[in-house]
Amino acid sequence: MKHYAAISVMLVAAVTFCAAAQAQPQKAAKKLPLVTPASDVTYSPLDPKDTKHNGVMVHVIYGNLAKKGPVAFLARIPAGYSGGPHAHGSDLYLTTISGNYFEWRIGEPEGQAGGAGGTIFVPAKTFHNNRCEKQGGPCLNYAYYPNGFDIIK
Repeated sequence: MKHYAAISVMLVAAVTFCAAAQAQPQKAAKKLPLVTPASDVTYSPLDPKDTKHNGVMVHVIYGNLAKKGPVAFLARIPAGYSGGPHAHGSDLYLTTISGNYFEWRIGEPEGQAGGAGGTIFVPAKTFHNNRCEKQGGPCLNYAYYPNGFDIIK
């Protein structure tokens, strides 16, 4: 009788273990690189009111423009466009991919364009302006905001 009790306990334990093992999610499949060809990249207006798509257009690579937290995006800036004086609550790290793009602190000279491959750093809460040169545009930039995107006017 003792043996039957011991076997019953082991059988219940084995069944419980197997049921628990089956309830566990299967190991995730290997993550593969995700490639989006340039022809498939879609852009949306940075300003939701820009229904004619005349302003800055963005493609979010990761993060969420409407939430705090790291966000990175591609920004297409029309030739001759200027953002006007503004600041951001987060540092801005920017790389120009194409075009002649300028960023400068309010009250200082405009300076030179970074050009393709040039980088720009704007500290958080620094009032600055930017523009895409008309003759060298449109501009395409990669922008990264480690603490989220916002515009302070």
